[in-house]
Amino acid sequence: MKMKKGRGQEGIALVITLLVMTILLIMASAFMSISSTETLIAINERNRVQAYHLAEAGAEFAIAQLSGNPGYAGTGVVEITLPPAPAAAVGTYKVTVTCVPPAAPAPPCPPATPDQRLISATGCVRNCTPPSAMSRVEVRVQPGSPFQFAFYGLGVTLLADGVFVDSYDSALGDYPSGAGSEAHIGSNGNIKLLTGSIVKGNAQAGGTVTLGLGSQIQGTTTAPAPPVTFPPVDTTPPSPPAPNLSVADGATATLSAGTYYFNAIDLGLGAKLNITGPVVIYMTGTFHAQGGAMINATGVSTRKPTDLLIFSSKAGENAVKGYEGGGQFRGAIYALGLDAEVEFSAGWTIHGSLVGTQIDIENGVQYHYDRALARSSTPGGAFRPVAGAWQERLPSN
Repeated sequence: MKMKKGRGQEGIALVITLLVMTILLIMASAFMSISSTETLIAINERNRVQAYHLAEAGAEFAIAQLSGNPGYAGTGVVEITLPPAPAAAVGTYKVTVTCVPPAAPAPPCPPATPDQRLISATGCVRNCTPPSAMSRVEVRVQPGSPFQFAFYGLGVTLLADGVFVDSYDSALGDYPSGAGSEAHIGSNGNIKLLTGSIVKGNAQAGGTVTLGLGSQIQGTTTAPAPPVTFPPVDTTPPSPPAPNLSVADGATATLSAGTYYFNAIDLGLGAKLNITGPVVIYMTGTFHAQGGAMINATGVSTRKPTDLLIFSSKAGENAVKGYEGGGQFRGAIYALGLDAEVEFSAGWTIHGSLVGTQIDIENGVQYHYDRALARSSTPGGAFRPVAGAWQERLPSN
């Protein structure tokens, strides 16, 4: 005999079926919502990365512009598009350039940091209105300087007979305040230290490093090292011929702040060349200073090596020479003429930096590398970021 199903069993099955379908529907909706959210997160992250790279592109563009025009103050909105045609707009960037500090408008900048600039570049995707992704990059830049070494020779770098080399920073005070061990030397050829010469810093040579009796390099020695490239500098006067600057024995000449073109500079015994403000000299002939000459070294002068930059295209032996009898030189020399020799000997005291085809320092020269020169503006030097200054900021900050 067949048993009949109880009333309501069909209803229970229907309820269970509906519950299962509801749960599945809820799960499907949840999965769809999660999938949609994940897609939006991925799109937002893509847009954020694109916005950051757009801001980076704006900052890189500003650095390139500054290198050709130190007065560059930024640009309005620049739209970036990608092919194929018709090109699709990716986003935009906008750049402002100010002085550091204070956050003044466009250059010229105040004396505190006349060479540095603060670049602020904002990048955004699509129409740059909320909720579009936006990013802002800030970077502090300054012109690159070739005076990163106490001295550097493209050929041979020679120190002989009791030369002493150390470092200081003229921005923090006059030597011996802050005397230190960052007087790094280099050569694309060989380095020779002979008879009791001491370098308180590192040495790097494309060839070999030779240490004579009693000589020391107190930092790290690297040889062979990759060569360093120094750009040529145009010393051609705007209206040739350039004059000579001759200062007789015991006489005094003064150069105020500015740019000067000379053929040759000749300083007699005990002559004084006072520098009263930032001076840049371009020359095509020899730079000769007799014993006892005082170059940017008297109380009338600024005495800051960063205030005297000399660029020479003179070729050959004795292109730059400080003769026996001592004297003081406070500045930087950049002499890259063919086989150009930079030589100081017998009692000279040098505060600054020397770059030449050949470097010859001998007979008890006291040499104090000014680390401030590594930060100094070099005419025509390309701008580059200050170490640690590149950072991303929230657009609202």
